[in-house]
Amino acid sequence: MIITCPSCRRKFNLPDDALKSPFQKLKCSKCSQVFLYRKEEEPDSGLTAQAGHEAEAAPKAETPTPARAPLPPLHEEQRTEEKPRKSKTPLIVVIVILVLAALGGAFYYYWIEYLGAGDKRLSIKGLEGQELVGKEEKVFFISGVVVNGSTKPRKYIVLRAKLYDKEGAVLAEKDVLAGLPVPKEEAAATPKFDVERKINEFKLTGKEGWKVESGKMLPFSVIFFDEGFERAKEFTIEIIDSPLL
Repeated sequence: MIITCPSCRRKFNLPDDALKSPFQKLKCSKCSQVFLYRKEEEPDSGLTAQAGHEAEAAPKAETPTPARAPLPPLHEEQRTEEKPRKSKTPLIVVIVILVLAALGGAFYYYWIEYLGAGDKRLSIKGLEGQELVGKEEKVFFISGVVVNGSTKPRKYIVLRAKLYDKEGAVLAEKDVLAGLPVPKEEAAATPKFDVERKINEFKLTGKEGWKVESGKMLPFSVIFFDEGFERAKEFTIEIIDSPLL
């Protein structure tokens, strides 16, 4: 018998014994339409004439697929499970960290070697201060050493000393050039004029007497000749200038 698909109108030659009951579910092999076929729908006369015509036109007519026939197998690429992709995020993070570390190291080297920012490790040690009875008047004497703990030498080091009273007010201040140690006994026994002349001569000696190499130290002395230092309760020393050589 000839079966016509109600969806695509494709005709199929189906053997009579293929229908097990008057109502049979069929599936079109062309458009995959599933439909319920009733045997009374197509009269035998019309079917026979059409069957002969269909036989001549298509001697090997297609057989409709039963409704419960399994679906066509999936293509190979559809059945294959997609493998999970490995994330590239950890690798990118490691690369970024390495690049930043390299840039940081290069900047630190430039900072130390060329800008001198890492060469500010100067310290003052052995600091002492006391009031002395001088030959002409009382003096306040401060002494110590400046240690160059940086990687580069210094052209010179200028320090500023300040005396304070008990309320914290500044009584006096003086700037000195490191490199000239004045013994405490000499400061007390030498007249003010001679001490100041010695300090001025040191300032004229030149750079060789002022510079301090890396890892070395320079002594310094500060002498206040003004009267009234009995009110001094504390003092401070700070480095105010120390250019690289």
